[in-house]
Amino acid sequence: MIQMQLSPKLAAKIISEVQEVVKEDIILVDINGIIISSTDESRIGSFHEGATIVIKSKQKLYIDQIKAQVLKGVKAGINMPIMFHKKVIGVIGITGEPKQVEPYADLIRRMTELIIQEAYYTERNEWEIRGIESYLYEWINASSVDKDFLERGFMLGIPVYDNHVCTLMELEIHTLNNYDIHRIQKEIIELFYSIFGKEKHFIVRWGQERFLVLKKMDASYKQNYFYSQLNDLKKRFENRYKSSLAIGIGKTACKHMINKSFKEAQKALKVARKNKGIVFYEDLILEIILEDIPSEMQKDFLKQTIHMMEKDQILIETLQHYMNNNQSIKKTAEEMNIHINTLHYRLNKIEELTGINPKTTEGIVIFYISLLLLNSLNS
Repeated sequence: MIQMQLSPKLAAKIISEVQEVVKEDIILVDINGIIISSTDESRIGSFHEGATIVIKSKQKLYIDQIKAQVLKGVKAGINMPIMFHKKVIGVIGITGEPKQVEPYADLIRRMTELIIQEAYYTERNEWEIRGIESYLYEWINASSVDKDFLERGFMLGIPVYDNHVCTLMELEIHTLNNYDIHRIQKEIIELFYSIFGKEKHFIVRWGQERFLVLKKMDASYKQNYFYSQLNDLKKRFENRYKSSLAIGIGKTACKHMINKSFKEAQKALKVARKNKGIVFYEDLILEIILEDIPSEMQKDFLKQTIHMMEKDQILIETLQHYMNNNQSIKKTAEEMNIHINTLHYRLNKIEELTGINPKTTEGIVIFYISLLLLNSLNS
């Protein structure tokens, strides 16, 4: 259970909002009788005897000029208890002749209690989210789980007893410097549920730039439909924030265990990140095989192929376009905005430097693998 306290940060927020309603000076006092925020900054940190009386009595205190001379650290005005869950958590005071400021007193007290209530529920929601994130981290890294662990997840609202597909979504966070990242995270979650609904889907933050999605698997699951939903989310996000969203999807996880599907989603995301697209792990064939090749062997392979032309990056770029266009001379030349003769010259130059003809089946395979390895090592 979260214990609500009147912190200096929250007190400053209350003062900022309340002073838009009244022109008189306002103070906020903690349960120790210390002024922690005020429109008159010179009073912050000083003791307020009137507030201690309010804390003990839980009643409104009117302070006239006579009382103001007797009580320590006070000015004429009205002091009121701030109540939360039937407890006094602080005091708010308004400075001025009590009769003149009386009309505002209850208004600012109600405003203050509403702001505190909102802060409480926001903080409680954050605690719940952190609890869910912590549980999922445990679940993903667990080699086995017991009944108590699953029950704990169920109590947190996590659909632990269903079969799932894990999906990872990643923002290009460096392009979002002008935005509040926490607001973006909240908006993405809201956008996600507006497209997918909550019945078969569960989404949480996974660090600052990622989201983890659990999709319930049943007989109604269709990969094409899931793809179209993800693509809708991706387009709407990118149109709004002018930033890319990469998405990797694992295969179905066994009931109670999601670590395998999560690792598959990670591998799919690694590929998706390169083309800022949507990638299903089951569609990766060559990439999966190459992942199992030791990095030293990968580097040796590259030394004998693509690294032979590393001094001429335009040739590597040309090769990439050539492969992306299924070795179409016409399409590659158009995409690169160069003459066909220039493209032929570059392909011949590639063969001259490497001894591998990029127009033959063997050459195509070798260079395709080389580019995959190069992109993998550079990512």
